[in-house]
Order: sequence, then structure tokens, then C-alpha cells
Amino acid sequence: TLEELHGLMILRGGKVIAELEREDYPASCFHVCHSLSKTVTATAIGMLIDEGRLSLDDRVVKLLEKEIPAIAQLTHRTLTVRHLLTMSSGVSFNEAGVMVEENWLRAFFESPPRFEPGTEFHYNSLNSYVLACIVKSVTGQTLCDYLKPRLFEPLGITVYHWETTPQGMEVGGWGLYLRREDMAKLGQLYLQGGVWDRRPLLSERFIREATTAAISTPRENGDFDYGYHLWVSREAPRAFLFNGMFCQDVLVFPDSQIVIATNGGIEQIFQSSRYYALLFKYFGGKLPSCDALSRDRKGERMLSQSVRAFSCRSSQKKNLFGSREQRAVYAYLGRRYGVEKHEKREILRTSSGAKNVSLLPLLEQVVRNSYTRGLEEMTLTQENGKRMLSVTEGEGRLLLPLDNKNVTHTVLTFSDTAYHVFIYTEFLKDEEGRAVIKLRLSFPEIASTRQIKLYFEKERVEVRMVERPGLGLGRLALQAAEKALSGKKRVADAVSRFSPDYFFYKAERAFEPTLFLTLRNETEEGHK
Repeated sequence: TLEELHGLMILRGGKVIAELEREDYPASCFHVCHSLSKTVTATAIGMLIDEGRLSLDDRVVKLLEKEIPAIAQLTHRTLTVRHLLTMSSGVSFNEAGVMVEENWLRAFFESPPRFEPGTEFHYNSLNSYVLACIVKSVTGQTLCDYLKPRLFEPLGITVYHWETTPQGMEVGGWGLYLRREDMAKLGQLYLQGGVWDRRPLLSERFIREATTAAISTPRENGDFDYGYHLWVSREAPRAFLFNGMFCQDVLVFPDSQIVIATNGGIEQIFQSSRYYALLFKYFGGKLPSCDALSRDRKGERMLSQSVRAFSCRSSQKKNLFGSREQRAVYAYLGRRYGVEKHEKREILRTSSGAKNVSLLPLLEQVVRNSYTRGLEEMTLTQENGKRMLSVTEGEGRLLLPLDNKNVTHTVLTFSDTAYHVFIYTEFLKDEEGRAVIKLRLSFPEIASTRQIKLYFEKERVEVRMVERPGLGLGRLALQAAEKALSGKKRVADAVSRFSPDYFFYKAERAFEPTLFLTLRNETEEGHK
């Protein structure tokens, strides 16, 4: 589970006491926060309440009466700011609907409530978007403009981005990108009762209410109930959580003054992984005073070893272009394909018909509703001693540097969007004697990684690709579907012939495709 943790920072008493950082997920890059964004949106609401410009019990249809359909004054007349904050609005228009709707706010209020607001917990990211719209309606400013002088600047948060809707509004419920250190600052602000550098930014009263359970949540989500866009531990010890899917988290233990900020690609939606059990095991109990601790040199060595192992940095020298493994693989290719003497020419060329397979993780394509044209060609080259894998997707050409047992950085562009990518490469042979090139493509600004293995055979190259998070999401989706259908006999009967095995077969082909590519060398017709 924790193999897909991208980075971790632990604070105690406002000071960093431990930090883990993968070389391919550097802390200097901002990282997608997913639903942790919701707590930042709620922070703006808390500030408006502190300023006396808003109340928890204000009716939403009154606050937004100029922007919503007139019928909403009847259908949503009892909906309040408190209901939005506690995920109890009952409105069914959700994240899935935004893919086809242009005006999210109108669509939200044209969707009737499923139950009386305030009576049930129903997680819906569009509640947070409506809160962002309320900020704009009350202040005349967008969410970021309002928060910049009140939150971002006082906390020293200078590197951030928030995705916007077709109307130019921040999404509110997701889409915020922050550095891990700045995520930790948010947790520390709440731990300190809203005070930062002796300046009150948020009232202690709002924080106390926000971090107190206001509504119960389904047990399968984890061991947390819900406050005001915050998750609150229902078990001892007292703790609260800023939570984004795949482990974009800030977990705060007030009793021990601990703040833990993480980024990751762990296959979970809420708090279902063992990660939380580990943190509660080691940080949830009563901790000794920092002043009472004597120096533990053995513990320091163990911690240093863990940090080095986590970082995925090589202990070898950086210049490994002439490494034994790399030379062996290229010698193998040279003997098999007769190109060992051509230092500046193509080693091999492969073609594929994999129009639906991309180097860009599928999850990112789905989230952005932006699909690439897929792989068309791969070319392995070497020039001046440098090895590159050139990949053609549609009309674009992507160059991947290959540096054995090292992490290299590049920028790849998919559908006019540029992504920072860190590439870790290994050259090796498998048990069958085949030459293998293994790559891990890490996208430090998002939660996903793409792992690729190329197996070289006589007349073809077998390419195996694995995406993380990936197939585990299919299991979560199936569980959610089964839960949604329970008690709805007519719908359940209609899909009773649906095969879970077929579902996982399709999911595996999407998230873990295997391609068999025809191998050609430069001597073929059409290549000079």
C-alpha cells in the first residue's frame, strides 16, 4: 500500500521533525490536492463568518438568488450554508454531471434534493463549488482573490493553482495544487486555533466547530465522521483530517501537537487503507515531551536508512551511461539486430496499433475529460552516448531520456497540456534471457505513475504497462455500484447479468495493457 506514497512531512510543535521525499516527487513541485481543496474552501467560509458577512444558517437560495433558477426558491428553500459544509444538502447533481454541463450552479439547483437537507450524509463535491460561488456572491471576489491576502500570503503560500469551471470560478471541491509544506501549514494553522505568527486568521470558535463531528458517515468510508469539510476521528485519540483521494492528506493530532502531511497515489477514495492505522498506532497515543528525549543514535541511523530507501536515489555515481547493465542490453540488441556499430543511428523501431493506449495515465485523461490519440510508434535511439526512447502519440513526439538506475527530468506535452515527468530507468535481463528496459514515469503534480517494461524478442517487442492508482479503483467502483444498487430491485435486476469478471477484464486492459509491437530496424524499406 505505502509503495505509492509520494512524500511525507511530520511536524511537532510547529517544527519539522521528519520528512520523506521521493526524488521523482520533489517537495518543490506543487501536487494535486483533490478533495483536500474542500477544507480550503471551507476556510474561506469561516473567514466570512468571522467577518460577520455570512451565517451558517443563511439560506443558500437567498445568497445566490440572482444566479439560480427561480424554481429553486421552492425546491431548495431550506438549504443552508451549514448543510453544504456538512455534506448533507441531499442534492444529487455531482462530479459525474460536470462532464456534460456548462453551468454547474444552475445544474445543481435544477437537481431536486434526494432527502431533507441536514438529515443524512451524502458526499458531493458540488456542495463545495456552491460554497465557492457564495464567496463570490458575498465578496465580489473569486475564491483565490479572497484568500490571497487572508490565508495564502500570511502563511507564505506563493506557489499554488486552482482549476476553474467554464464560468471562470474555482472548482472549490477539488482542483487545488499546493506544495506539501504548504499543506502542512494549513494543518498547523488549525492546530494553533487559527493564529499564525501571532496574527489571528480564523477564529478559534469556527475551528472548534469545524473539527467537531457534525454528522455520521458510513463505516466503510473509514473511522472518521464529518465536521465542516473536515473528517473527525470517531475513535480516541482526538484527531481531524484534511482528506483528498489517493492520500493527499493532512492528519492532525491536537493532543500530541502532531501534523502529518502526505501526497500519494494509494488506491483509496476515503480512509480505507492501512496507512491510517499505522499513523494512529505510532502517533495516536500519548507521546513523551520533546525535552525528555535523549539522543538515539541507532534510531537516527535507522531513520536515515529509511529516508534513503524511500527517496529512490541511487547510491552509485550519477553518470551511468556506460554502466554494465546498459552496455549489456545494447550489446544484446546490437548482436540480434546487427546495429551495434551505429552510434548515431536508430537501434530499432517499433510500430503499434495501440490507438487507445497513452503514456499519460488514463485516470488523468478521465479527470480532465481530455483523451489522447494513443501510441503509434516507439523508437529506441542512441546519440553521442545518450539513449532515448522516442514515442509518437498522434501528431506529437515524446522524448524519454534513459539513464540506468537514475532519475531524470523532462517535460512531456499531451493535448496541449505540459506535464513535468521524472523517469527512472533500469536495464536488465529476465529469466528467459530477454533484454528488458524498465521505466517508471512519475508525474509529480498529479497522483499517478505509469510503469513500462519493454521485453525484446526475435521479431517483436512486448510492452507491459501498469498505472497506479489503477486497477484497484475498479474494485472500489464495483463495490460502490453494488452498494448503490442495493435496495433498488428494478435497477438491480436490469444489471444482474453484468459479470464482475468481464468488468475486471476490461479494467485490466485499460489500466494494465500489454502490447505486442512489430520490430523493424533501419535497413527496412522506407528507413534510410
